[in-house]
Parts: sequence; structure tokens; C-alpha cells
Amino acid sequence: MKALLLAAGFGTRLGQITKKTPKCLVKVGKEAMLDHWLSKLATLGVNEFFVNTHYLSNQVEEFIANHPLKKKVTLLHEPKLLGTGGTIARNIEILEGETCFIVHVDNYCLDPLDLFLSAHQNRPESTVLSMLTFNTNTPQNCGIVEVDEHNRLLQFHEKQQNPPSKRANGAVYIASQPFFDLVKKLKPEPSDLSCDIIPALIGKIYCHQTDYYFEDIGTKSAHKMAKKLIADN
Repeated sequence: MKALLLAAGFGTRLGQITKKTPKCLVKVGKEAMLDHWLSKLATLGVNEFFVNTHYLSNQVEEFIANHPLKKKVTLLHEPKLLGTGGTIARNIEILEGETCFIVHVDNYCLDPLDLFLSAHQNRPESTVLSMLTFNTNTPQNCGIVEVDEHNRLLQFHEKQQNPPSKRANGAVYIASQPFFDLVKKLKPEPSDLSCDIIPALIGKIYCHQTDYYFEDIGTKSAHKMAKKLIADN
């Protein structure tokens, strides 16, 4: 299996925390977010990682150079940010061919994801992508999903003021080859995964709900909550 770890963003919502540290190296407890995902996915059997870089990329390069999994990691430097959709589109040739996780690394997730992987392997035949979902207390800040009786995505509401539910997109995905085939056909080339790719795949995305603790640590308050949870346990 492969994994694309989306790690190139500026992390501006974290304020001073990311002034000198790239968002993917922000820590929860003693663990950097990038390591959180490398370790979790390696345990599931991922043996080839691709990590995109941009902001403070030299720190990410140094981190990977000293990581136990360094031989399994390829860094994809973006001199100009491509956007989450653009990163996928520009790197399809190296991502396709196997089951591939696509993950925003600023999500802290206590779910081991073994059931998510199993659910993807047994998803409805009409679906090409699996999406991890969770219940959020701030639905207006998330992409909110509506599903049918088979948990296929029916509607997607990206950061709307009055969304219909609290079931949110966790920005953790598992892609199959038909997903990459469909992305290749999108014109113009997609820039954003949530805004350009997901709306084009309504009815073709399987949504798997996690009951484990899940937090987008991209804001100072959320990062603080995640750190407190780890400290208390």
C-alpha cells in the first residue's frame, strides 16, 4: 500500500506555533503530527510514503532524514503550492496502482484505522474512494456529509454556516485505481480536494464513521484540546 501525506501548508491558523515550525511537525504530546501518521499507517502495512513539502521544507527534510522509516519516504517539494487536489493530480503516476491512503496530516486520530481499511476493502462496488468521518462540535468549520442507507455520499457541505448535521469529513481517505482514473478526467485540473474533487464524486464515495477521538489540530484551541487529552491520559 501507498500513502500521500499532505503536509505542505503554512498552518496560519496556529499563529505563533507555526512561525518557526511547519504544521506537520507540530507536536501533540511528544509526537510530531507527521510521525503520528507515518507510524500509524506503517502499522497498517503501508510501505511507500509520499510527503509534499513547501513551507519550512528544510525542517521536514531533516526530520525525514533522521526517521526510522526514511527509506520508505519520498518527499515531493512544491516550489509553489499546488493545492490538495493539484498535488494528487500532478503525482497520479506514482500514487496509482495500489491501495493508497490520502491524509491531511493536521488531523490527530486515535483510531487505529484497521476497521476503516477493512470497510474500504468491502465498500459498495459503485464507490471509488473511502472517507473517514467523525462527529464534530464545530460543523460550520468542517465539510459536512449526508449519506444514503449504504453510507454513500449524497451531499457535501463545505464550511457552511448552518450545515444539516455534525457528521464531518475527516480528510483521511483510501483511494482505489478507479478514483485516480476519474481524477485524470477532471477538467480543468483540480486545485482543491474538498472543493473540486469530492463534489465531482457524489455517489461514488463511501463514508466510514469513527467513534474514536478525532481532532483537526489546525487551530490553536483544537491543538490545545488534543495536547490536554494526551496529558490527561
